[in-house]
Amino acid sequence: MDARPVFPEEAILLEILLSQKGQLRGASLWNVKGNRYYLNGERLDFSVQNIIAEWDTNLLHRLFYEELSKGVDNDYESFNEIIRKFVEANKVRLEDLEFKSFEKIKDLAHTYKERIKMVSFSGGKDSTVVSSLVRRALGTPSILHVFGDTTLEYELTYEYIKHFKKVNRKVPFLRSRSSHDFLDLCNTIGPPSRVMRWCCTVFKTGPIGNLIDKFSGEKHILTFYGVRRNESLRRSKYEEVTRSPKIAKQIVASPIMDWLDADIWIYLLNYHEEFNMAYRLGFSRVGCWCCPSNSDWALFLAKVLFPEKAGEWRDFLVTFATRIGKPDPEEYVDSGNWKARQGGQGMGVNFSEISFQPCANEVNARNYNLIRPISGQLYEYFKPFGSLNFEIGKKLLGEVYVLDRYTKEPILSLQGQVGQSHLKVIFHQNRDHTLIIKRIECQIRKYQACIGCEGCSAICKCKAIRIIGGEYLIDSGKCVGC
Repeated sequence: MDARPVFPEEAILLEILLSQKGQLRGASLWNVKGNRYYLNGERLDFSVQNIIAEWDTNLLHRLFYEELSKGVDNDYESFNEIIRKFVEANKVRLEDLEFKSFEKIKDLAHTYKERIKMVSFSGGKDSTVVSSLVRRALGTPSILHVFGDTTLEYELTYEYIKHFKKVNRKVPFLRSRSSHDFLDLCNTIGPPSRVMRWCCTVFKTGPIGNLIDKFSGEKHILTFYGVRRNESLRRSKYEEVTRSPKIAKQIVASPIMDWLDADIWIYLLNYHEEFNMAYRLGFSRVGCWCCPSNSDWALFLAKVLFPEKAGEWRDFLVTFATRIGKPDPEEYVDSGNWKARQGGQGMGVNFSEISFQPCANEVNARNYNLIRPISGQLYEYFKPFGSLNFEIGKKLLGEVYVLDRYTKEPILSLQGQVGQSHLKVIFHQNRDHTLIIKRIECQIRKYQACIGCEGCSAICKCKAIRIIGGEYLIDSGKCVGC
């Protein structure tokens, strides 16, 4: 059975929740998948939904910190003895896991010896283990670590990052960070949801890709990261080594892909590795405080432990729900329905929508009604189709031609004045236009939805896309039209 130890700090909270003061601390207490707790081998009567419904989080916050202020040193004496036995019983398994991970890391480092070696460091337990494994396997602390600071991490994560840098001064450490403000974007395009996790691209992938481009030059990257198959159904299908689908320069590898939660804790506790304090307080995973993928229990813990931050986020969500016309905004938020939001319902403008109609007079033409008016930026999105020519078109129609890069024959022409919302696209080659229409409409969607997140520049293999001064630009000399 996969399990994680329950630290004395979390045991204090459980004692309050279950009205079992003095009965859990110092005992053998474990948490397993499905948020089930076991005390000395017996399952505790613990219902997440009942606890969430019954408890006032402000009262619980006060009771917990009052009890915590009395100290946990005595509790740790018993806890440490239980952990010693836990680690000792699993020493052989740990040695086997370590050996296999070391071999993977060394083989990859040799296979990709020309690449810069990097650890993607999130401040969570998995990336802490990967950091330790990589440095030990390669016999050097001088492995670049990159922290993708989403600006949305728990304060405990920032404290841990600061501490890690202090005690590992020989580890080169870089931090990427987006220039966007999270709440401003939420107001514009709506908060992220499980099916619309735009936040990952804007606040993580884009900034990390941009940072990699700055320090790596022409070199490519071998990134070690802490992804494991047992974390989710989606990740169960991941490969140990793969080309990054989001950052073109990266090959990513996880040397702990098949480790269990218990294996992570065996390693951390055996080597007395320091880790994020959030795990001692009851979090099983550490990430963004506002993530729509957080469990109900994680959101409840956030309200108890960080009431100010959780309260601000709830207030924002209620205001947003009111703005988009939800009949009961507070129920919409507290039930978690905001996490299932799809599309731009209630936002007034849905930038992913495209309205078009065939041209009545020309078979090879389409008329588009854009949500975002035509600007010079629009034409950048047509550079992958060919070379732009602003001279030969009809000036009164604002016509721009797209020419074949090699033959210089017209492929498309775009008619529409800057500031207007009507765009006419004319196809100049006699063929089936189904594929090119799909690509054109994809580019129009990108144009309408672009917020300058740098996600496109990170994924472009030719490094032809750049965001400069907030504007999307394509280098025609590098673009191959893929």
